[in-house]
Amino acid sequence: MLPNIWIFDTYSIFLLIGVIACFYIFYLYGKKNNFSRKYIYDILLLACVAIMSGLLFAFLFQKLFDILKDNKINAIGSMTFFGGLVGGVLGFIVGYFLIIKKHYPDRNLVLDICIVAPSCITIAHGFGRIGCFMAGCCYGVHTESIFGVVFPGMSYAVYPTQLFEACFLFILSGVLFYLAYKKNFLYTFSIYTLCYGIFRFLIEFIRGDDRGAFFLSLSPSQWFSIFSIVISLVLFVFFKYKYAKKGNNVD
Repeated sequence: MLPNIWIFDTYSIFLLIGVIACFYIFYLYGKKNNFSRKYIYDILLLACVAIMSGLLFAFLFQKLFDILKDNKINAIGSMTFFGGLVGGVLGFIVGYFLIIKKHYPDRNLVLDICIVAPSCITIAHGFGRIGCFMAGCCYGVHTESIFGVVFPGMSYAVYPTQLFEACFLFILSGVLFYLAYKKNFLYTFSIYTLCYGIFRFLIEFIRGDDRGAFFLSLSPSQWFSIFSIVISLVLFVFFKYKYAKKGNNVD
């Protein structure tokens, strides 16, 4: 593929594009809902904190799995999305108390963020998967189908699972953004965690990069997917009883 463009790492370039797209989606949502410019910028600063925390945890989770699996640390640049998601949530919580809560006590940040955040996360993740494709990681199993791609260093074709996932994420992002922007739909996070959990669980069966089984012949990502599906139900109940009954939902 194309792991580098001039002196720049292609994966990092697509991550940056994804972050910019993520920020722009939130900016559009904020303008439509009459958020003040300062409030928008402070939330974007909060997002930066969450992203940095997410990248750190994505790296650390992968290293932890490497140690548990092989008793050694493998490729230094590898990361895991679910670790990044956990770290991003923790970074968001910390940043919320440091940046938002004391300056905007009257704003309901949970609703302001959670309705639009899934479409932001999915578009950034989609560009990240394109970066994976360009870097030649996270590929699928051997295939003789027309969908097969031969990566550098390989003598056979594999499924480009990175592109499959990117397409899914872009479509999901579009649906979630429509629900947030046009409908102010309350349950976008539940839809996100449910749909991505199911998709990720299934696509793991055709992932070909060897990461090993974790428990009951399922990969770590499949166990996180199951957790994601369960969380979707928890989030649905939470929003339904905390906000919908108060008349905050306008879906």
